[in-house]
Amino acid sequence: MKKIRKISLLIILLVCVLVISGCDSSEKTVKTSNTNSNVKTGKMVHKHCTRAATAGEGIDVSLNYELYYTDDLLNVLHSEEKVTSENSESLDTYEKAYKDIHANYKGLKYYDTDVVRDENSVTSIIHINYDKVNIAALIDIEGEEDNIFENGQAKVDKWISLSKKFGTKCTVVNDLEEQNSEA
Repeated sequence: MKKIRKISLLIILLVCVLVISGCDSSEKTVKTSNTNSNVKTGKMVHKHCTRAATAGEGIDVSLNYELYYTDDLLNVLHSEEKVTSENSESLDTYEKAYKDIHANYKGLKYYDTDVVRDENSVTSIIHINYDKVNIAALIDIEGEEDNIFENGQAKVDKWISLSKKFGTKCTVVNDLEEQNSEA
């Protein structure tokens, strides 16, 4: 009887620890693509953005962006742009273009890029931690005009306004609901 009581108590304690630690929304993180660093996003607003685009016959395009921000400051941007086609020459063209663009940012810490190629698609992945990236170096690469920076800080409203010019639409994601549905 004592043994059953001890096991029951141990199970109850284990469940309590799991429930308490699993409900802390401040522990939600986003993993960067090329590094092992994580960014805690639990206290940030999360918006999922998509953009419609066409790239020619037989080519499908999927453009997705995840924004994480606090107040008016854009903290993290995660971009995945995927081109799908049965034509390997088209994929070669996109793969080269993505790699050429990413080369401009090589060596810029906290601006992680990757190009993933498989049999019928090419995906460009960009992860920018605006809280840590060298903004001056980023502006040197991207230029002063039509950027998202104000007084050396990335502004979420500027990103959304600029992206709307290209047909991007954003919706707020309730990460707490998402976490609860994953549990």
